[in-house]
Amino acid sequence: MGDLKKFARYFRPYKTSLTVGILCIFLSVVSGLLVPLYVGRAVDDLRADVTWRKITGYALTILGVSAVSGVFLFLQRHILIGMSRHVEYDLRQDFFAHLQRLPVSFFHEHRTGDLMARATNDLAAVRQLAGPMVMYTMQTVFVVLIVLPLMLRINVRLTLLLFVTMPLVSLTVKFFGQQVHVRFEKIQEFFSRISARAQENFSGVRVVRAYAQEGPEIAAFKQLNREYADRNLHLVRISAVMRPLIQFLIGLGQVLILWYGGLLAIRGAITPGEFVELNLYLMRLI
Repeated sequence: MGDLKKFARYFRPYKTSLTVGILCIFLSVVSGLLVPLYVGRAVDDLRADVTWRKITGYALTILGVSAVSGVFLFLQRHILIGMSRHVEYDLRQDFFAHLQRLPVSFFHEHRTGDLMARATNDLAAVRQLAGPMVMYTMQTVFVVLIVLPLMLRINVRLTLLLFVTMPLVSLTVKFFGQQVHVRFEKIQEFFSRISARAQENFSGVRVVRAYAQEGPEIAAFKQLNREYADRNLHLVRISAVMRPLIQFLIGLGQVLILWYGGLLAIRGAITPGEFVELNLYLMRLI
């Protein structure tokens, strides 16, 4: 928690950008969620009477709100991703300034390659936290807070079917997410070993050549590089299992909604337009 508080202070100079970016996220989500509403109304209205005027009107309306949503989507990415670059710059400046103040003994105890990895790869990962993570988190929060009441307005029981498979989804995310987190940290640590090995060879190239150790050093680096690739491939395999499994479990809930919602539409409990609207909301929620 203390580390997050330290990290949060880097957002202070960019409070305006952060606020405007979050506002653009909200407006993008709201305008985007108007599309299912108008599509549902169009389905019900056109069932009664189809005219060229109605078709054109609904088409232009949906196109208009989609364009507005797209504009705010562009603005949120431009503002928040740009802000994250400034945060990354400030972090690098502070990191380098801190290195300048450390005693010589610190550099005897820590390899240069490890410090290089932290200054490049690790700070790039932190930038993802400062930009894309903030953006996607706020998008998810706004979508859930707005979509769920809209779905409940259409039909409560139909909406509650969505949560039948959610416990399984949560357990899957928790299990595989922990596996990904542990392996990602180990990969980051291993990357520092590769950086250290490369730096030691660059700085000591004369010694390596003097003792004709080019071959063994190349073989050693090749082995490290192969192990680094294998660790990344193992992480990819875990992610490859996690994503389809999550989609499968979510798909089960969607099948239940389609089945029960179809029955409700046939019985007249909900209109076909409301059924289409709810399914479009469901797609945004997923």
